[in-house]
Amino acid sequence: MNARKRAPKSGTISAQDWIDASRAVLIKRGISAVKVEPLAKKLGVTPGSFYWHFKNRDALYRALLKDWLATNVHPFVEALEEAAECPKAQYLALAYVWVLSPQFDAPLDVAIREWGKTSKLAARTMKYVDHKRISLYQWVFEGFGHDPMSAIVRARTMYFHQIGYYAMRVDEDPDKRLLQIPHYAEIIAGDAWLRDLETPEAIKAALVEFPRRESLADRIARRRHAGVS
Repeated sequence: MNARKRAPKSGTISAQDWIDASRAVLIKRGISAVKVEPLAKKLGVTPGSFYWHFKNRDALYRALLKDWLATNVHPFVEALEEAAECPKAQYLALAYVWVLSPQFDAPLDVAIREWGKTSKLAARTMKYVDHKRISLYQWVFEGFGHDPMSAIVRARTMYFHQIGYYAMRVDEDPDKRLLQIPHYAEIIAGDAWLRDLETPEAIKAALVEFPRRESLADRIARRRHAGVS
């Protein structure tokens, strides 16, 4: 077996370990610092072990982007799929991802956007993601009754605000941020329903417990109960 393809003998370093280490460096120092030898030293293995998992550094870069899609993009789609079929529930589901989801990594989003300034692949990926997220919000705002033009403007306003919040590295008390959410919802979605929530605890509960779609098990139980009744 070629030495470059021999599995590392010290520990069980996986491809995900390399990706995780690369993500941390990307966030802290930028893509130019994501290099094999420093990463190997950080992981406690030889640089040759890198090639057991990746053909070259470009392959690692592609894996980093794929990892970002899984951690910072898919949760938005999954939240909408889980939310009940009403715009209020869908809005809360998206807000939950931005503000409270343990999956969403805001510094990673900022780092990917910076990377896109020097990489065509990262820029194309970021452009696709921006379009996807904005389209999700447009769909939700159309559900509130806004015409397509109004919905896309609201979606862009919401998105640009949220991206700017993280890009500017706003340092804000979590409770204060939660208290602002009903006001953002009223201004951007055009609906004041969240203004009834007056405490950070109530707002947090609304985001975490956004109305979900009825599961198959729940539908079966409900029909059986209706049959008994």
